[in-house]
Amino acid sequence: MRPLAYLAARLGLGALFLVAGALKLRDPYAFALEIANYQLFPALAPWLAAALPATEIVVGVALVAGPRPWARAGALAAALLLGAFTVAATSAVVRGVNISCGCFGADSGPVTWLTVARDVGLVALALWVYARPEPLPRWPSRRPGAASAAR
Repeated sequence: MRPLAYLAARLGLGALFLVAGALKLRDPYAFALEIANYQLFPALAPWLAAALPATEIVVGVALVAGPRPWARAGALAAALLLGAFTVAATSAVVRGVNISCGCFGADSGPVTWLTVARDVGLVALALWVYARPEPLPRWPSRRPGAASAAR
């Protein structure tokens, strides 16, 4: 069951990042405004709006289609991105800034404590995918006579 859970987590996170990145690419100007609305680093908004969607797509591809080392790197990158998103969302909620999250481009819904909780859960999921140990290889049996019986 664990390999299936790992695969579902990896594909789910990857799909989430692919969709989020693609939706943000549709209107970079609107996404830059969403970033600026957080009032954290408004001067960086155009740069982040240009870089984040492509980064999310690369992370999504690594998680969905990459070999195990790429998926692991993608999971770590996802955890770091989601951690940054969590900090930004928490900051907005604590300061009482009423904004759309921009998670899936323009008009993504308001930033609330539910947004923060969702992001924390996704960080945990990404860290689990990252930390999951390599599966043990299945070695052929070394019993005496096993090789001759297989012929």
